[in-house]
Amino acid sequence: MTLSKETIIDMVVGQLEKEAHSLDDTPSMRWVSEQAKKFCYNLGLDESDEKVLISILRTKIEVTVGEAAVLVSNEPRKEWLTSEKKKEINWYYWNRFEEHFKTKDIPKSILKRTDTDTNRVLSLLGDPSSHNGFPCRGMVIGDVQAGKTNNYSALINKAADAGYKLIIVLTGTIENLRQQTQERLDSDFVGSVSIAGRSSKDKQTKIIGVGRSNDARLPFCLTDRYEDIKKNPRYRIATINEPILIVTKKNKFPLQNLVTWLTSEINAKSGKLDQPVLVIDDEADNASVNTGKEDENPKTINRLIREVLAACRRVSYVAYTATPFANIFIHPDSEGDLATTDDLFPKDFIVALEPPNNYCGATFFFRNQDVTERVCIEIQDASEHLPLTHRPGTAVHSIPESLKNAIGVFLLACAVKDIRRRNHVIKNDYDSMLINMSRLTTVQSDITPHVDTCLDSYWDAITVHAKIEVPETKSDVMWKLYKLWTEHYQGTCEETWIDVCNSLAEMEKPKTVTVHGKSDDVLTYDKDGPKKQIAIGGIKLSRGLTLEGLVISYFYRRSVMYDSLMQMGRWYGYRDGYQDLLRIWITSESLDWYAHISEASDDLREQVADMQRRKKTPREFGLRVQASPDALMVTAANKMRTATTVTTRLRFDDRLLETDCVDSRPEIIENNLKIFSEFLSEIEESRLTNDNVKVPKGHCQHVHFKDVNADTVIKCLKNLNNHPSCGLWAENDLFLQFIESRSSDDLALWDVFVYQPKKEIEGVWESPTGEKFRRLKRSIVNEARNKNNPYELRLNRKQTISDKVIEDLGLTQDELNSIENDQERVTNKTARAFRSENKKNPSLIFHVIRACKYKDEDILDYENTVLGWAISIPLSKEPRPDIQWEVNRDWFEKYGTELSDEAEP
Repeated sequence: MTLSKETIIDMVVGQLEKEAHSLDDTPSMRWVSEQAKKFCYNLGLDESDEKVLISILRTKIEVTVGEAAVLVSNEPRKEWLTSEKKKEINWYYWNRFEEHFKTKDIPKSILKRTDTDTNRVLSLLGDPSSHNGFPCRGMVIGDVQAGKTNNYSALINKAADAGYKLIIVLTGTIENLRQQTQERLDSDFVGSVSIAGRSSKDKQTKIIGVGRSNDARLPFCLTDRYEDIKKNPRYRIATINEPILIVTKKNKFPLQNLVTWLTSEINAKSGKLDQPVLVIDDEADNASVNTGKEDENPKTINRLIREVLAACRRVSYVAYTATPFANIFIHPDSEGDLATTDDLFPKDFIVALEPPNNYCGATFFFRNQDVTERVCIEIQDASEHLPLTHRPGTAVHSIPESLKNAIGVFLLACAVKDIRRRNHVIKNDYDSMLINMSRLTTVQSDITPHVDTCLDSYWDAITVHAKIEVPETKSDVMWKLYKLWTEHYQGTCEETWIDVCNSLAEMEKPKTVTVHGKSDDVLTYDKDGPKKQIAIGGIKLSRGLTLEGLVISYFYRRSVMYDSLMQMGRWYGYRDGYQDLLRIWITSESLDWYAHISEASDDLREQVADMQRRKKTPREFGLRVQASPDALMVTAANKMRTATTVTTRLRFDDRLLETDCVDSRPEIIENNLKIFSEFLSEIEESRLTNDNVKVPKGHCQHVHFKDVNADTVIKCLKNLNNHPSCGLWAENDLFLQFIESRSSDDLALWDVFVYQPKKEIEGVWESPTGEKFRRLKRSIVNEARNKNNPYELRLNRKQTISDKVIEDLGLTQDELNSIENDQERVTNKTARAFRSENKKNPSLIFHVIRACKYKDEDILDYENTVLGWAISIPLSKEPRPDIQWEVNRDWFEKYGTELSDEAEP
């Protein structure tokens, strides 16, 4: 039998990947190239095959995954998953999963890390063989589209082997997501297409996924791809030998059915269900969190989940989420009867998973200047067709040119991906485009026919002209596609315009799918279904649903809630083989928020890693996050269970605060520069020269003042006009209260800097005293962050000073060297944490900015010299005093109109 070239390449990749993982160190690219060359020579493959082989191997071998950070309660607990216990367990389900995992074309390093991480989580669950009851509560934090489902699928298999009898998976609130989760678990745990109530001995079941490895035993399902849990399941747990799986929505009636069934199974003696139960709460920040006030009864979904847990004597509850902000606002001190007062706070453990280094998340898209400038395209023309803030009844009569361009680029990206599929670089068969412009289903439906019309226009031109020589000269539409090609991909892709035209001519036409509850369309990735789809929707595209092969996104939404925005970012995930094709059309406002959210999310993970090292508990972590100055923005107000008064131990330490908006009024700009100049004159005696201290290489150009008294700094900050759009710290006097409260101890002395570029490129500003300072350049963003805040001059975040440079200021070269050496030894500790601990003084860093805006590439529309500043405060070891302030719904609406995307009209 003659093997196909694709099969041969797959075999070579598998062999080399196996050899690579047997090496002590990560193999170098030289090793990869040498091995690829050797195999190609022996098997008669040509040079182009060698390039393909090397490209595939790089995506496999270079993938690494960091160790998860773990916080554990200090309550006495017995370690039950010992090495001896592991030897006693028959790992039937896990072995099937492991074999199935190897067929998924996923790097082995991820399987290895999944094994390690899930062993840790399993050990933190209650011991299913224990006769004592346990109400275990935990949370696993992952990234959006980064593999949380894969992680809990692995955990479920191991838990089943360890002795958990009933496994309940709570999905989001929509049926599509429940079906998608059921299908995934059918493949990754059940081993057959689930049919509710059908015995594993029924050979009519279709064997799939893990079942192909071994179908001697199959779990028993009370739900399937078409049915949620029924009102009266009529199955006794004690009569079923294998583990039982239930995949149910977080809706009132399915959860009521579940509670009814569980209470019918309770032991009369204990009044509880005896069998050990594992509850996985997927998208745990959605619907699970109690949104009632503290003096009210819990809201329905939250109450029913608690009743499920209350019915079980031995139960482990694990919340999985990428946006844990709302969960952390669950009160950690609840006591009393489980069903009525005890909430779902992860009191026993919190695990923060590390994404693999090939994951494209918020940091990749929004905090990497080169990527951001290439991938993110600002939407500037959509408001003429659909106001960013709109209400029910709004009609859409046309779509913006930017959306038409995005559709054209999607066709080009599909064509390139098809070429790479033929060259075996990409294995996934699907291509998707996301259009998210409204939470209103009527608006989503209005957009669809306009998208179809645009797609038809492109397709008609492709059908007639794509195969013709120099097609761009034969049709205006083909000329437009050619211009989009040159703008987005030419020079960055190996493929040529002629290659793309040929691929377009052979390509299947994409299908538009409107994804909401009132639409008959179904977004599916079946083997026999469409391979290319344009998905138009809102909430259903924002919670859990995976868009296979997503390459182009058009995102025109307004929300300032971290959790809502992060979940809307369905473009996150793994894009091996086509990272260069990714494009996101997005408003400048959202772009700015995503950068901010990315920093907050990274900070959250850093806190877990840092607190793990300090042996802190989940409760201490929850209290610390609640004390963040951004606390009021992390999630919808109702999830915080606060009415109008907020009391917290507010923290501004271990943070970098920076002005990225300034007041546009000339008199304010001039006055800030005047205050800055006077302040420097006042602290002149504290100025350092390079001879005074061992300044690190590359820091010598900055102006440095050492040990400036806090009272002088506070007076300066009070006099400066900080625009409220910079954030909560700039909007009121809470920040000044904070530093004043610490001005006699750890914030008594400050380092003050004037940040100076190495070269004079953007000119200089001369102070009234005659001192000259080099300017930084920042372009002005056209769209205001907050239209309710007047006189906003918003500076481009892409050009912000990097955090690391600012955090380094004030440290000597010896201290920096020590930090780098320490970090190499302690891999789970972040650079920022090291700097924060080693830094002795807080820092105030000024930068003189050339703010400019252009009408087009060459015509300057506005230019002015403005003052910006950043504040870096080291980690404080002192407890924070309570601070109380009043907020109301109007305060939230000041930042945006979409406080929650829990429902779509």
